[in-house]
Amino acid sequence: MKKCILGLCLLGLTNLIYAQNDIAMATTNDTEVTYKTTATVSNAQYLNCSYNNNLQLAARIQKLQKIAADYDVTKDRVYSKNKSITYDVVFEANDNYIKAVYDHNGTIISSEEYYEDVRVPYELGKQVAQEFPGWSFNLNNCVISYAKTGEAVLTYTMKLKKGNKSKSISRTFR
Repeated sequence: MKKCILGLCLLGLTNLIYAQNDIAMATTNDTEVTYKTTATVSNAQYLNCSYNNNLQLAARIQKLQKIAADYDVTKDRVYSKNKSITYDVVFEANDNYIKAVYDHNGTIISSEEYYEDVRVPYELGKQVAQEFPGWSFNLNNCVISYAKTGEAVLTYTMKLKKGNKSKSISRTFR
């Protein structure tokens, strides 16, 4: 009994530990998305990173990235002028999300993005169809990792079906 009470007390004290990063969350629904028409200059690099000149990202990806780029962390209630810390912000739309890390000035320094059942760019779809004739696209996911100091990495994972057979392939672009 003493061990249970002591364990519950220690578990309760863990809630009092101060986190290094403040967290904010913005949730949107794809049908109700509204956003500004211009991105802030500090996040233009995030929007303009290119993975491959032939790839045109799906509209859902572009829309959510635009929301993340236009987000002003300095206007959020968790923002503190006196502390030079980073802010983790999560943007969600249905099964898609962006986990962006903003610096004290509101610039995106890194992000992890996940998009489920997204349209594959034409050039990539054409290439995969030529490699695997007779196979159909069943499910397509896209993962994007962005770092301001490094390069952005875009990975499409596609599940292909042909009758009773299925296979999963992925293509990565830098």
